[in-house]
Amino acid sequence: MGRTRHDTTLRAAELRDLLGPRNDPFVLESAVDPVAPSEFDERPPATGCAEFAAEAGPFRTYRRRVEWRRIEAHPTDATPDGSGGDRYEVSESAEWHLGFPYWRWIYDPLFKRKALAELPPGTQPWWLFPDRLSPHQATVVSAMALFNVVGGIIFGMLTQVMTFVSADIGDGSAGQQTTVFAAVRIGTVLTFAALALSDSAGRRRIALACCWIAVVATLATAVAPSLLAFTAFQLVARNVSIAALIAIDTIVVEELPPGSRAMAVGLGTLAYGLGAGTAVVALPLADLGSGGWRFVYGLGVLAIPLIISGARHLPESSRFTAMRVETTSGEAPKRRVRGSRFALLAGLFVLVNVFVAPASQLQNDYLRVEQGYSGLTITLLILTTSIPGAIGVMAGGRLADTRSRRWTIVVGLLATATFGSVFYSLSGAAMWASALFASVLGAITVAPLGVLGAELFPTSRRGGARGALSVVAVSGSVIGLLSAGALTDTLGFGPAFALLAIGPLIAAALAFAVPETRGRTLEQLNE
Repeated sequence: MGRTRHDTTLRAAELRDLLGPRNDPFVLESAVDPVAPSEFDERPPATGCAEFAAEAGPFRTYRRRVEWRRIEAHPTDATPDGSGGDRYEVSESAEWHLGFPYWRWIYDPLFKRKALAELPPGTQPWWLFPDRLSPHQATVVSAMALFNVVGGIIFGMLTQVMTFVSADIGDGSAGQQTTVFAAVRIGTVLTFAALALSDSAGRRRIALACCWIAVVATLATAVAPSLLAFTAFQLVARNVSIAALIAIDTIVVEELPPGSRAMAVGLGTLAYGLGAGTAVVALPLADLGSGGWRFVYGLGVLAIPLIISGARHLPESSRFTAMRVETTSGEAPKRRVRGSRFALLAGLFVLVNVFVAPASQLQNDYLRVEQGYSGLTITLLILTTSIPGAIGVMAGGRLADTRSRRWTIVVGLLATATFGSVFYSLSGAAMWASALFASVLGAITVAPLGVLGAELFPTSRRGGARGALSVVAVSGSVIGLLSAGALTDTLGFGPAFALLAIGPLIAAALAFAVPETRGRTLEQLNE
């Protein structure tokens, strides 16, 4: 429960303004007393009290209370409004319970700063959703963010420890590592199967089942006896965890208003980074010995209580429920996936992944082998350069929701190609700087690219279409990883990634053909 209070002295006109129901991006208020003090035509009485409740806003409960007492009175003709120069001692307080389970510790302090000050028209805090969310929508976003933490824990481990795994139970070469990364991605057929099933069995049911399968496979990885077994367990864990995240992300896109979908996806990305940070922080465990990487995978047990808790707050998509009712009654219109849209997004994802997949997967190997970094030093670089990327993710989500999906994608891809490629040709401070710029500027493309896959396909085909996109996109990852493995072994890291950067540059040009989905309902986009 959040609380705040402010005591001040106001003139009559200022007090009357304070006694009006608030209507801004935070909250739409209604007066609890049917005779609202804001309706006084004359000066407010000597003493009084007004109370307001939330008619709309992300609150489980909300009350704002204003109490006043006249401390100085003047003749009524002293001012043009007839209130005189009256002054009042005013006490304004507010109590609220936000509908953001798990994340109130972030939002309560931010809201407290604005709880007693109505925002001027046309202004909005950077952290606030462009649309005024309902309590239900706030809960859905919170649950999604929690499951993204789970997904980050499970999915992020392979990237961080592969160089140590290869050195322990493999031959330690970059080629072998890229082969494992590519083989794991073949399991995207599991992602497609699960998401296609979510169009009939339900988003929530499939998401929770995939989460549990992913946790079991992750814990099995910790005791993998060989590189083959390691690859098999990771093939299952990573691909079903992605299916779970996409299914939950689909619920959020289907539940949120049009002006806030990209920002929600961006917040999910930040939460994913928090989960992936678990593997980064735990990376020094890999320095404990040849099998130290197994301790990192053992941390997958942390996901168990998060899944149990998140399941209590994750609803089924209302759009999916309505579609299933229409299908059962035979009233559902036939929907199809537009081939041109699918081809455009598939091309974008393939070209982006040709570069992004090897750039992320081989970063630690480059730092360990070429730069001589230890697990601790790698952790410091990743944390120092990746945490500021949250700024880019938030900015990208807001820009995509308030300005343009298309231009946000273009700028982010250009930054990714430029700064991401030069990273592999530098060392020292210049290398750290390039990683920082790639993280912050490249991250603005995450939210708009992430939301397009859900927006451009109908509800009855949304899961299957996103699963198929995942399969196609993975082909870009496989091509990039195999190419990077061969190129780095022959040309070195710098020239290899300079060539691979051509992919996101072409993708930036293709992005101009992407339909502008900002501010449009899913039904409008898929008529």
